[in-house]
Amino acid sequence: MEVNPIPGLEHLPWAEVWFHAVDEQRWREASRRAAAIGKTGLEVWTTEGTPDVAAFFLPRGYEEVRRYVLSELDVGAAAEPEPPAFPLVTLRERPDLARALYEIALESYADQPGRAGTDIGSFDEWRAWGLDPHEPDAFFIAVEGDRVLGYGYLELGGDVAKNGFMAVARPARGRGVAGAVKRAQIAWAKAHGIPRLRTATEVRLTGMLALNRRHGYRPYTTEIVLRGPLAALD
Repeated sequence: MEVNPIPGLEHLPWAEVWFHAVDEQRWREASRRAAAIGKTGLEVWTTEGTPDVAAFFLPRGYEEVRRYVLSELDVGAAAEPEPPAFPLVTLRERPDLARALYEIALESYADQPGRAGTDIGSFDEWRAWGLDPHEPDAFFIAVEGDRVLGYGYLELGGDVAKNGFMAVARPARGRGVAGAVKRAQIAWAKAHGIPRLRTATEVRLTGMLALNRRHGYRPYTTEIVLRGPLAALD
């Protein structure tokens, strides 16, 4: 059992922990570990496939704070995507755009539902986890003249790739930037023989959920996030 500060929200009083099954002993152990790192509550992750977890925590003062739909695309069966509506470049082609990507990331991570106040760190800190680990040929950047409008990347590994974090500059939202990047990701997956793409979308992001459906993504489970107090400790 891993019990850690919430990434990007380390200042909050909750510690993050996953439960696929739970009982009083597991809750107490997680609570002891959270208290040891100075936290007064837990942020519990589970799925709709393990409903006993939510049923355990809700009567104990926990409340649901976020919910993510996990969806999968059969890449081979998906329609050939239309050309993107905006010019796209890859990080391989334009590594000089890294600083502009960081500026978009600064606002976009904190704009996620339930993630206000997220701190992604300095440029160098963000770069170490949000840029450099990702395949630059599968890291797509939407541009308009000299402006960077948004970006999205694929997390590669095995037969399944994941649509990584999608970020769109605030002034460019609602213009189809996310759709342009999504279509480029699907086209790249087709060209490189990736059979499946998976993505996680918070349920309040209705536009992104609709975009996924239009491109053939099908939900297969839901992740649930709960927050509440530690168990009483002796």
